[in-house]
Amino acid sequence: MPPPWLWALLALAGALLVLALAAWWLVRNAGPQTRVLAGRIGRLPWRRKARLARALLADRRVPLRVKAVLPALVLYLAMPLDLIPDVIPVVGYLDDLLVVVLAGSLLLRGIPREVLEEHLAQLDQDLVGTEL
Repeated sequence: MPPPWLWALLALAGALLVLALAAWWLVRNAGPQTRVLAGRIGRLPWRRKARLARALLADRRVPLRVKAVLPALVLYLAMPLDLIPDVIPVVGYLDDLLVVVLAGSLLLRGIPREVLEEHLAQLDQDLVGTEL
């Protein structure tokens, strides 16, 4: 009979595979408009991303279940326990990356597009206003 650590390692590898497949499926099935929005958000500096997240969390038009994704993501990343421990080179951080991709995809799909575009336009307007 294999040792218990081998079973644990196989279970972790299986969980990572399921996460990878889910992330791949969500990204692959995203429409072109969703990809454009994701690109716009990805190019924002970190401070502007934080402002966007804060504005979306405060917006009543964003469903509560979607608002819960961001705090859950932060808690998962801050937790010392992971699906695969971070001390394992490369693979240890891969599960964190996959969870971030899944959370981002859930956020992009759950936030009404017009609300997201409105907040991005507001950020662009604020940027133009500060440059004058």
